[in-house]
This record gives sequence, C-alpha cells and structure tokens, in this order.
Amino acid sequence: MSIKIFVSYSTEDMGHIKPILDQLKNVEDVEIFFADKTLNPGDNVEQIILNNIKEADVFLMFNSESALKSNYVQQEIGVAKSNEKAIIPILLDANKPTAMLNGINYLNFYNEAKRESEFSRLHDYIYTTIKNKNRNKLLTGIGLLAAGYLLTRSNDGDEYEDEF
Repeated sequence: MSIKIFVSYSTEDMGHIKPILDQLKNVEDVEIFFADKTLNPGDNVEQIILNNIKEADVFLMFNSESALKSNYVQQEIGVAKSNEKAIIPILLDANKPTAMLNGINYLNFYNEAKRESEFSRLHDYIYTTIKNKNRNKLLTGIGLLAAGYLLTRSNDGDEYEDEF
C-alpha cells in the first residue's frame, strides 16, 4: 500500500522544489501529486486538486514568499486543514508559516547546513507513515476475518438451539 503525498507550491519556486521531489520519488511506495506533472490538458483542475487533497495521506506545503501570496496555495491549505490532513510546511526561504499554519512544525530546507538532516526527517516521517498504514490495513483485514469467523460460528450454533 502506498502513501499519497499532495504537493502545494507556487510555480515561482519550481527550481527549488524539483530536486526535493526527485529525491522523494525514490522512496518506495510513494505516490506524489504534483500539479505541473500530474494534470493533463482538459482536466478539471479544481476537482482533481480537491480529490487529490482529500485522498492524500500527507500534504507538503512548500513555504516561500510567493507561496504565502498565492491564493491557490492558501485555498489548498484550507482544504487540507478541513480534511484533517497531516501538513508539513517546508521552508524554501526565510518566511515562516503564518495564518492557518502558524504553530505547525516545519522543515527548514532554506538553511543549506540543515537541508540533508531535514530531508532525512521527512524521509523517516514518510517511511513511518507507510509502515503504519500497512500495519493498520493488515490489522483491519485480520479483524474482518475474525468477525467473519465469529459470525459463521454463531450462525452454526443457531441451528442447534431449536433442537433442544
């Protein structure tokens, strides 16, 4: 089972974002929704973005001056918050998350000295999320099997109740 990541960004930051996403693509079981690469001509952009935010396990917000000014980014953050998504702001410049993201722990990719360790933190978070998602799916499957077994056993016992 894969983890779905929605990427929110300003197109002005493409040069900074692409190397980070290229590294994330190498993480096993990761699906990334990145509008510039995922949307096709003729797509209903608004609906596809809304659906992908709702289906995402993680919402990565590339925070920068241009992202803070982008109405699209701010709307995407609102949708992610209203759908209770795990939001991870990633600093691309000295601007810190504000408004709806105030108080949310961020990763500092702006500071060159911290970039490698911050990417490692992001990788570890994603890996742990994948592991937990797979474990939860397995536990749900086991629970459904157990419930099915108990239901069949209780139905088997009902046949004999009438005989006594």
